[in-house]
Amino acid sequence: MSLCPVLDINDPALRRWQQRRPRPMPEVQDRVREILQEIEQGGETAVLARVRQLDAPQLENLWVTEEELEAATVDEAQLAAITQMIERVRDFHEVQLGVLTEGWEELNGTYGWRMDACEGAEFTGLVGQRMMPVGRAGVYVPGGKADYPSSVAMNAIPALVAGVQDVILASPPKPDGTLNAAMLVAARLLGLQKILKAGGAVAMGALAYGWEGFERVDLVVGPGNAYVNEAKRQLWGAVGVDQYAAASEVCVWAHEDAPADLAAADWLTQIEHAADNVGVLIATCADHAQEIIEAAENQLAFAERRDSMRAALRDFGVVVVCPDPTQAVTFINGFAPEHLSILGDEASQWIGDIRNAGCIALGLSTPQSAGDYAAGPSHTLPTSGAARFGGPLNVQTFLKFQSLIHLAEEDLEALAPVIETMGQLEGFPAHANGASVRSRRV
Repeated sequence: MSLCPVLDINDPALRRWQQRRPRPMPEVQDRVREILQEIEQGGETAVLARVRQLDAPQLENLWVTEEELEAATVDEAQLAAITQMIERVRDFHEVQLGVLTEGWEELNGTYGWRMDACEGAEFTGLVGQRMMPVGRAGVYVPGGKADYPSSVAMNAIPALVAGVQDVILASPPKPDGTLNAAMLVAARLLGLQKILKAGGAVAMGALAYGWEGFERVDLVVGPGNAYVNEAKRQLWGAVGVDQYAAASEVCVWAHEDAPADLAAADWLTQIEHAADNVGVLIATCADHAQEIIEAAENQLAFAERRDSMRAALRDFGVVVVCPDPTQAVTFINGFAPEHLSILGDEASQWIGDIRNAGCIALGLSTPQSAGDYAAGPSHTLPTSGAARFGGPLNVQTFLKFQSLIHLAEEDLEALAPVIETMGQLEGFPAHANGASVRSRRV
């Protein structure tokens, strides 16, 4: 029995993968709505009660203490890996910020550009924009049984580089009330000291609403389960959110020269998270597809999470046989994967044709996991086809624009007829009067 369906590129059944989208679950919606209402009304007391109910029954303090943060340790190799990961992620986003702001004026921690309000006027004002970071950001880090220092780095560093003044972490505690050590080490290395012991929808509500003595944040980011994502959906408007994330997903396009073991390894990487992960493999012919499937079987035999990985491939995976590279590109752009691997010596020649993908790993020397841990870009990526209109979390996620208009009298004289006419045309005479009343004073 094959690990998953093997379909021809022209099979109509592939629409299932092209048309996927997040599907809210009514029971999750109701539970999240109840939790958020409690927190909005009850503040800190409600948050503590829910954390005790869901995670740590004896928890007394919702915040990580300075002693807890300093006491967290990992072994030497882990510390070196976390440190290098942080350095690479920081370097990448510092370069990104420099590229984005090249040629802009730096103004008291913000960046701006301007142009003359009216071209050719002797005495003119300006129009332009400022770009500045949000004031406070909340970063959610999944926790409990798992330890994710990479989620701290990949979500908090872009905020810090963007200039966010207050970055607050939130992560669910273990039953004894502690947080995972590696996560705390990453936070300490980044100088983050505000760490909330709360998970799921409880954490989202706490960050979005705040309470007396804890100011709400302006933006929440970070991966999470169905409750985190539903809370983001319901809280939009009360707080900014990065994206509505769904199950992890990968698409591997294995050219004819791609070794089967490499293609199999990348195919299996992203479905390691959970049994609802999506794994798509595109091979140039049926024989090559079968070689990769066999290599995946061999690797699954020794995988710690082989049962859930098999379930993911069985229920959400597919192998697509496609000898025509143009058709493969069309399928990939329609699928808009979170992670895309293009394996082959000529992989880079297709990069200009791929419009929709969260992160593209090119060539035989680039494993999927390089993007997860070491390359530099954030691994928080758009899922469920959102790469058609969205992109990775990055410094821009934490930056906002302000438009500026400062007209001189000569500018107003030139623009008043436009303002007055448009105001009357659209049925807003008070809009027109805003210009008229000034013109009469000149």
